[in-house]
Amino acid sequence: MKGPLFDAHNHLQDYPDKAKLTEALRLAAEAGVELMLCNGTSPGDWEAVLALAAENKGVIPCFGLHPWFIKEGAPGWLEGLESFLLRVPSCVGEIGLDGGGNATDLARQEGVFTAQLRLAKKLGRPACLHCVKAWGRMREIIKEEAPGVFMFHSYGGPPEMAAEFAALGAYFSFSGAIMDKKREKLRRALLAVPAERLLFETEAPDADAPGWRAGPAGIAEVLSAAAAILGRPAEDLSALAWANGNKFIGDLSAPEGRRPKEL
Repeated sequence: MKGPLFDAHNHLQDYPDKAKLTEALRLAAEAGVELMLCNGTSPGDWEAVLALAAENKGVIPCFGLHPWFIKEGAPGWLEGLESFLLRVPSCVGEIGLDGGGNATDLARQEGVFTAQLRLAKKLGRPACLHCVKAWGRMREIIKEEAPGVFMFHSYGGPPEMAAEFAALGAYFSFSGAIMDKKREKLRRALLAVPAERLLFETEAPDADAPGWRAGPAGIAEVLSAAAAILGRPAEDLSALAWANGNKFIGDLSAPEGRRPKEL
């Protein structure tokens, strides 16, 4: 598959050592991956994400407080987040709601999530959202806050909600989980999303499907699997995802201003 390719969601800062990260980025470059969104999850990893973006021109940083880690949001965390967002072209993320077993205190989650959506709207930044078992409340908050451009990473919501979310401004990213033969609902969701809102991701360094090779280079495998499900040529789908990704990020990938500002 020819590039350029767009990886809509990963966590490069979570590679266990520098050598493995360097190799993953080398393989990604060989595969034609030219842009990727690297998502922070708490104040503890924002500096690492910032450094990765400064060192790698194809990495677009995203800063946010993930619902799994809201306890790490010490007083002043929101002001700190805004400071990071103002230092470099970036997205707000990974943020969201999680009604599963990995997070608790949904009311606290909602407050943290809403505050970050409002910050994204204030700064005119795209937002990268996480949602698990909280789709009804997610819809209500999105309608109330009208944040602008946002993306559901590794979309796992009901296929029937795709059109409504798209009308509210959503993009939908799908991961290697579509390769799992047990995920029939997920494949139906992929088929339900408007083509102009489709994105694809790796969730690197984690593998998001049984037996799947993780890493940003794996976006080619995700695209091939999605193309088979959608019944369209993989090259066409990769070109569509590249165009959609660039629409989602707007001018954040412009070369000027990519190095962090000192505040």
